[in-house]
Amino acid sequence: MILNKKIIFVTSTRADFGKLKSLIKITKKRKNFKVYIVITGMHMIGKFGNTYREVLKSFKKNVIKFKNQSLNDRLELILTKTTKKFSDVVRKLNPDLIVIHGDRVEALSCALVGSLNHILTAHIEGGEVSGTIDDTIRHAVTKLSHIHFVGSNSAYKRVLKMGENKKSIFNIGSPDIDIITKKKLPTINYVKKRYSINFNRYGILLWHPVTSKVFSIKKDTQKLINFIETLNKKIVVIYPNNDPGSNQIINIYNNLKNKNFKVLKSLRFESFLTLLKNSEFIIGNSSSAIYEAPMFNIPSINIGDRQYKRLKLSTIKNYEVDDLNKINFLKFISNFKKTKKNIFGIGNSDKKFLDILMKKNLWEISKQKFFSDGNKYEFYK
Repeated sequence: MILNKKIIFVTSTRADFGKLKSLIKITKKRKNFKVYIVITGMHMIGKFGNTYREVLKSFKKNVIKFKNQSLNDRLELILTKTTKKFSDVVRKLNPDLIVIHGDRVEALSCALVGSLNHILTAHIEGGEVSGTIDDTIRHAVTKLSHIHFVGSNSAYKRVLKMGENKKSIFNIGSPDIDIITKKKLPTINYVKKRYSINFNRYGILLWHPVTSKVFSIKKDTQKLINFIETLNKKIVVIYPNNDPGSNQIINIYNNLKNKNFKVLKSLRFESFLTLLKNSEFIIGNSSSAIYEAPMFNIPSINIGDRQYKRLKLSTIKNYEVDDLNKINFLKFISNFKKTKKNIFGIGNSDKKFLDILMKKNLWEISKQKFFSDGNKYEFYK
């Protein structure tokens, strides 16, 4: 039996917390594990809503917070600061496993610390493709990590092609689907009241900076806003992440005079899901249009190259910002073809995750990595 294993989960954004929440919850319930949660990154910045408080509402014990950046820090500086501070945490706790998610620089920092200190490191949702520097970071995290909990069969194949040992790759689906399928989400009336949203019908704008195109983000954001204003639709606008260029987006949002826009810094993941579920559409360049929106059959307009290599589904249309005026937008959101595909699982990622943690051979995975040339695909059932 697996006993007394220390596990650190790292969360740096509202988005990755939504992915990790069900995994943390089910692991904390088992006496086999002592679970710690490290909060950093965007969570700790007041300008983005101090979302660390959402984590603390859910988990109160064994929580460690640290600030890893100042506003407008370059990504490489955030990487350096995170590495130093997370190294101190690891030295103090001496964990058996570090669990990280996705493609943020915080994930890269923690994977570096885990790899260089020969601590088992598990990466959630590696093997995905999007189209920007996020891809580079995500794949680097994969190569630094020892264990891979991927979200789809295509992601499994990509991680295998990257030379990872098939015995260390497990397809558990996307953990945020757990919340969609199992958790009783708040009512739309509660969410509207909680966030002072006075719209009956509305769309969602979730638009992040692309770090390789910071030079054009102000102009592109204004083009997007101008296009949305022509739709004469009510829009709930959610702040971007804290990547370079976010200030330019936020400044435009804060100067909006159109009463059709309701701007929010942040909201709880469950509340966001309710808002999305009851929306007419989502527009921007968020992965929420790829993962969560299809589960609710909500039409999505994805703009630019931040997500353009993600899944191609009937609920999603991809456009460049300069081509927005060519969209027959109202026709698409009225007549789009619903999807029946469960690409990212059926909502039991947490149970699959725990089942794998409970197996002795997981803890025996080598901390010394070798490139694997095997090409047979085996899927965790």
